[in-house]
Amino acid sequence: MVLWVVTILSVVVLEFCYAMRTEVNITRNYQEELRLYAAARGSSQRAIAELILKHDPRMQQLRKTAKEEEIPPENREWVTDGREYRFPFEGAEGAVRVLGEAGKLNINRVSDATLRKIMNTLGLEGEARDIAVDSILDWRDPDDFIRVNGAENEYYQSLKEPYDCKNGNFDSVEELLLVRGITPELFYGKKIKGKEGEAGEEGAVALRDLFSIYAAGEQIDINSASLPALRVILGLPLEVCRLILKAREERGFQNFQDLVQRVPEIAPFLTGIQRLVLFGVVNPYYTVEARGKSKEGGMVVKVDFREKDGYKIVQWLDSFL
Repeated sequence: MVLWVVTILSVVVLEFCYAMRTEVNITRNYQEELRLYAAARGSSQRAIAELILKHDPRMQQLRKTAKEEEIPPENREWVTDGREYRFPFEGAEGAVRVLGEAGKLNINRVSDATLRKIMNTLGLEGEARDIAVDSILDWRDPDDFIRVNGAENEYYQSLKEPYDCKNGNFDSVEELLLVRGITPELFYGKKIKGKEGEAGEEGAVALRDLFSIYAAGEQIDINSASLPALRVILGLPLEVCRLILKAREERGFQNFQDLVQRVPEIAPFLTGIQRLVLFGVVNPYYTVEARGKSKEGGMVVKVDFREKDGYKIVQWLDSFL
């Protein structure tokens, strides 16, 4: 009898210890998640502050009159081409990247030819390319006529989880994921291949980094365009893109003459890119992507001094990767 009592008590104690350990682990994980989320939010708020300064006329005047060497690195104007900025927080590290929407194409205005060029660069060929392009055009046009390789309601209603074709402008770039032929790999990032068939050194190229609903149209601001945008939209070689990024760290390009003077390697490509390039476009919309290690989120911010806080968040996404 005593042995049975001891055995039962031992089982109860072990079960209690296991339950307590589980609760401790849950609490620790929750605390870590909050810490990482706070790091991501803190990084995004720092980015918003930098964007407000970027559009502040007084700050711009101070930066123009000051010599480059007089401005500490941490006080220099942020470059909004998708490069990453890192910040230490207590027990965590935050990272943020900002992409100016002026450095992207407007998905509601981009032409058939430009879409095909982009899909080709991303490695889509033949029917796969034609399906993606025609389906994007069918999604945004107002009619129910189906292009040769496109899709309208008949296709979308036949899916396991049916929905309607938009037949109108995209309200966000994330809508591309609903379009026939647009895979998560294409939207979130796909390696592009060079002449030898090897994946490019610049990493994955994502449709979400190339398109926007806030961009001007079918031209991009070369001072805001990310490396993938320069590669895919303008079709420039990787080395030329890197030279552009390096040159504009000093200051933005004023015009084509300034561009060729500072990056002479671009001269052979001017004829093909002139209709696609703008200089110094003032676009108040930016995509801010922040993370604290694995905790990620993002937003589209409009810098507008008519707003109470000087800015307005027009789209917010938590843990979108």
